[in-house]
Amino acid sequence: MLTLHAHAKINLGLRITGILPNGYHAIHSLFLPIRGLFDVLTFELHEDSILFTDNCSFQIPAAENLVMKAAYALKQFSGTTLGAKIHLDKKIPAGAGMGGGSSDAAVTLRALTQLWNIDISPENMLNIALSLGSDIPYFLQDQPAIVEGQGEIIRPIAIELNAWILIIMPGLHIGTAWAYAQVKDYASHSCIRFEDLIHDGIIDLKSHTIVNDFEPPIHAVYPELAKIKKLLLDAGADLSLMSGSGSTMYGIFSSKADAVLAQRMCSSYESLLLPLQESMHSSSQGSIA
Repeated sequence: MLTLHAHAKINLGLRITGILPNGYHAIHSLFLPIRGLFDVLTFELHEDSILFTDNCSFQIPAAENLVMKAAYALKQFSGTTLGAKIHLDKKIPAGAGMGGGSSDAAVTLRALTQLWNIDISPENMLNIALSLGSDIPYFLQDQPAIVEGQGEIIRPIAIELNAWILIIMPGLHIGTAWAYAQVKDYASHSCIRFEDLIHDGIIDLKSHTIVNDFEPPIHAVYPELAKIKKLLLDAGADLSLMSGSGSTMYGIFSSKADAVLAQRMCSSYESLLLPLQESMHSSSQGSIA
């Protein structure tokens, strides 16, 4: 039996630069792993079929279940006759812009490759991951990275963020496809690139060029998210952004005291306060409210 953590991510800025020939949107983003928030998956060999259980109060249709899709895709690629029992203990909210489903799928690919003793090249693993979802390739490499194209262009990057992150989870489910359909204006290809803001591993969090292009259209539909952003900034956050297509909002604070106060001010929402640098590199436990 294998037990693995599938951690969340945030986008430290996200630009949408156009539409690719295959119809997918092209992005430029800085992804950061958040290891202090994770789902737990267990895998056990089974004779030939794939059995899946979870603790979710909501039921994901089988056609949209990324864990099952990943398992079947790997099984088809390898031709194995083996099966697996998979259980998902879900902690990362769905439809929250933190990549929970994509992280679960990436962990499933890694776990079943080991459980089924499959010899697969990194290129073939990447192709399977990308066929399932644009964020899944990122979770295969598992470190801070600039992510571009559909999500297949991944460049690991060194970054130090000795700060506190307060993650606010409003409980709104925002579908990714719907969110992309709301974006009408694309960023110029000459826009400031996020890696250009990093010098000696340090990024200027107060730069006005760290933006998320989903915020204007999504906040117009969900003004509650814009209110959370303002609250975090007013409480002293150096940066407040939406992660991915939302609904998660986060603030990055240089002062723990300010972050704790902001968490109290957001007591009506589920939240998680973490030391950011530690959470990027280890399974740190934060304070949940």
